[in-house]
Amino acid sequence: MTSQRTLGLLRQARLSRKQLILFALVSAVINGIITASVGAWLGQTYAKYQARKQSIESLVHLVYERRTRAGMVASALRRGADIEEVKYRKRAYDEAYVDWNKSIMQNIFAVREVTGEYFLSKLEGHFQDGLVAAMADVDRCLTKAYDARMAEQDSKIILEQCRMPVMHQFVLDCGATFTNEVYKLTKLSFIPFNTQLSEGPEKAEQRIAKACTRPPEPPPVVPVAPVMPAPAAPALSAPDATAPVVPPAPTVPAGSP
Repeated sequence: MTSQRTLGLLRQARLSRKQLILFALVSAVINGIITASVGAWLGQTYAKYQARKQSIESLVHLVYERRTRAGMVASALRRGADIEEVKYRKRAYDEAYVDWNKSIMQNIFAVREVTGEYFLSKLEGHFQDGLVAAMADVDRCLTKAYDARMAEQDSKIILEQCRMPVMHQFVLDCGATFTNEVYKLTKLSFIPFNTQLSEGPEKAEQRIAKACTRPPEPPPVVPVAPVMPAPAAPALSAPDATAPVVPPAPTVPAGSP
């Protein structure tokens, strides 16, 4: 009964068997094209996501390695370690410094691809003026203190003058916040009302700006000249009680012979 009804509907629609076969073939071709296109787009999107994720992870590795190596050199200088240990740690830091400069632009390009023009206008300024500049200051401080140690001078004074502990902590705060926020921007999600996506890059920029703003420099210490006490007035000597008292000479009136 069902087959008869189907054939009846086909006769009413005036569809021949050839037309049905052609319709099925066209539908299969269209579905195949759509499926292939969507599959290719998904594969390309996932590949880009993996590349961005790898670049961010590489940037995190470079930041933390250079900061850790710098802290190890500063620790050796601060506690007056053996000269060979200081040289070994400084050599390891120099290798991390070279790796940073070799790979930094490649990772910056990857971050630009993640955030687009927003990175160029907002985030890159915090990255260059905050994190990169602070790491350059740390490098100058370590180099100066290391040279002083090689010259058998006190390197701890130099570390205190350039505020090494403050800069070392700032690099951690700024670097961790920057990489974490950019990493969250690279998250692959197809949920339209995802909380992270609803925040957008503006919230990320606010958090990065807060963490990558340098602490104010302490006011310079102005040396105060010591106040010299006023010279004491000479003490009046008391009259000697044993000295003979000389009476005053008599006054002679004017006109007397």
